[in-house]
Amino acid sequence: MAFSEGLLDGTGPVGACKNEPVYIWSTPAEQDLSLTIYLACKRWNMTVLNNFTYFTEQTYSYGNKTLAPLAEKLTKKYDISPPLDPHLIPYIYYYCDFWVGVFKRSDTWCELLSDDELILARYQWNMKSYFLYSYGHPLNELMGCAFITQFVNSVDNYLSGNSRMVADLKYTQGFPLSFILTTLGVYKNKYPITANLTLEQMKSLKYIETKVLHWTSNVYFEIYTSPGRDALLRFVVNYEPWIIPGCDDEYCKWTKFKNIFSDKINCDLEKKCAYP
Repeated sequence: MAFSEGLLDGTGPVGACKNEPVYIWSTPAEQDLSLTIYLACKRWNMTVLNNFTYFTEQTYSYGNKTLAPLAEKLTKKYDISPPLDPHLIPYIYYYCDFWVGVFKRSDTWCELLSDDELILARYQWNMKSYFLYSYGHPLNELMGCAFITQFVNSVDNYLSGNSRMVADLKYTQGFPLSFILTTLGVYKNKYPITANLTLEQMKSLKYIETKVLHWTSNVYFEIYTSPGRDALLRFVVNYEPWIIPGCDDEYCKWTKFKNIFSDKINCDLEKKCAYP
């Protein structure tokens, strides 16, 4: 409602502020192939969520290589008895993140780890996001096609004069946003997020959940029109424009955008998600 108030204030017939009424509706999460895809897609649940062998192997390798030595170091440093379980190291970062984000306090869990050790503790969460919701599995690159199809059809209807809708605002969690960014081909690092990365490589990762899809993140498309010219599309994440792969710059021609994602538009995600 806050977004719609800011966008449509003074454009409608209601009240002293001349507000424009907006349609609001909700779809059951398990039926929504546009946003909560990971709940609605049976194939994803069977092949990615419940059968992520490779991610398990990576986690096991990372635990032995990095988390176990770090747990041993902390056990000696703080005289912990019984010894600290390496599986708990990522949760130190998790609760540190929570206390900073909610209470603006870094004097609790965060103090247990140095800055570099916090990166090492966080990295297992980054691996999980990569394999479950991003480029770690090929199916994830299709999971945003229902959203893209709906978006393209909506814009085409407006450009052809068949719709007066000027904005379609959606609210969801970070997981669906990761699928959409993956389908768009953005949010991609130079190398896979696997257990064998060095600390310096971890520091250089630009596109990880904690940097891009943090709390209160927003993703939106802007459409610019001019009479007699092809419309332009601009893609923005957290108020920062991103160049979509295949586009020449941040302002992409609408016809070119549709050509780039022609295999993702009307891809019948419901059929692809059905598991035999």
